[in-house]
Amino acid sequence: MASVPAIPAEGPRTLAMSAAQDLIGGLCRTDLWGRLGWLDVKRRYRRTMLGPFWTSISLGIYVVCVGVVGAGLWHQDIEQYVPFLVSGMIAWLLVSTIINESCTLLVAGHALFRNVRFEYSILAYALVWRNFIVFFHNLLIYVMAVAVLQPRLIGFTVLLALPGILLVAANGVWVALLCGMFCLRFRDVTQIISSVLQISMFITPIFWPPGNLSGSRRLFFVETNPLYHMINLVRAPLLGEVPSASSYAVVLGLTVLGWILTYRVFKHFRKRIAYWS
Repeated sequence: MASVPAIPAEGPRTLAMSAAQDLIGGLCRTDLWGRLGWLDVKRRYRRTMLGPFWTSISLGIYVVCVGVVGAGLWHQDIEQYVPFLVSGMIAWLLVSTIINESCTLLVAGHALFRNVRFEYSILAYALVWRNFIVFFHNLLIYVMAVAVLQPRLIGFTVLLALPGILLVAANGVWVALLCGMFCLRFRDVTQIISSVLQISMFITPIFWPPGNLSGSRRLFFVETNPLYHMINLVRAPLLGEVPSASSYAVVLGLTVLGWILTYRVFKHFRKRIAYWS
């Protein structure tokens, strides 16, 4: 039976650890957060035959059902709409699940860090890693759908999804830390974020093509929607397209501003995290 790697005991160095040391030191502990993320996936699907592939199967059934209905609603060719839907869904599930789970990141880990001092960022890295494990399982549904409906989409353009995936990971870590701190201190924030995400799923171009909107509505729901741009960096290459420069600009700007804000908040409140729990 696999065991969790040992976490170093509390000592003078960890007591004096700064926010920068926490973030960099936690990132370097790939053995720890990698193992924690993998074990959490195994724990969720313990005693099942297919493990995380159950999520992929559920996604596949959902895409088939919604794809048939959605193609009719949006007057789309099903051979074009289903790949659009499945690529958008796997990207949305990755982003939304990271945000949702961030709300309980430090709440669920309070029993650990109240007794042992270690890098809090390890929990954020592990959260992002385990969601990427599930994401790569879900890619199987995309491959199956495209292989059946539009095999030509699988080409070198798909490789452009890698920078998008890395940017999603970079944003996922600061989102996990920032939301984790806010939701630990103010428990009502969890419900607010959950409600906003539920609404965002329908107002973000996941089920419907972004070209269906124009004017001020397109500006609000598409162009200024950071969730759309983050999803587009992953979805566009999977559809054989090059992501727009505006999507790269928005996500890169979000990455820089998000990390600056998170670092300032983390630096100021890091020592209080153990007492908020």
